[in-house]
Amino acid sequence: MFSRTPRDLICALLLLLAAVGYYLASLGISRSALADEVGATGLPNVYAAALAALAIALVIKSFLSRRFAHGAGRASENDIRGVGVKLLRASGMLAIGVGYVAVVNFTGYALTLVAVIALVAVYQGERMGWRLAGIAVGGGVLFFCFFNLVLGIDMPAGFWPALAGR
Repeated sequence: MFSRTPRDLICALLLLLAAVGYYLASLGISRSALADEVGATGLPNVYAAALAALAIALVIKSFLSRRFAHGAGRASENDIRGVGVKLLRASGMLAIGVGYVAVVNFTGYALTLVAVIALVAVYQGERMGWRLAGIAVGGGVLFFCFFNLVLGIDMPAGFWPALAGR
């Protein structure tokens, strides 16, 4: 019988390594004279702490599932059958994210986010239509306004300012 525990522990270790790497990378962010109490490292440090907390939770779950896994034989076999499909689905979502990162500086944040919202919805089984297009455009505009206007974070503009002569 296949045990999930070693796989969970390996994933937890990888998460913990990613958290440490993320934290170490955040140490390289310079402190600005204009920074507030949180500073530019605040959000990356929160992400690193969240990744570390998830890794610790996965370790605890792994040990608890080993302790209480007396009669899980048949159910565990059914869980394993769908792992390949789940891995492919997750790989597709990762590919969408990688594609977003690859083109966001060229096409601009708002347009790329509209495309990502629509792509993820279609990938998850939603039918493309006017409703989904409206949701994608609305989401892109909402996120752009939130980050750019409310939070004052300049998002990538893409090639659009060059077309306008800026």
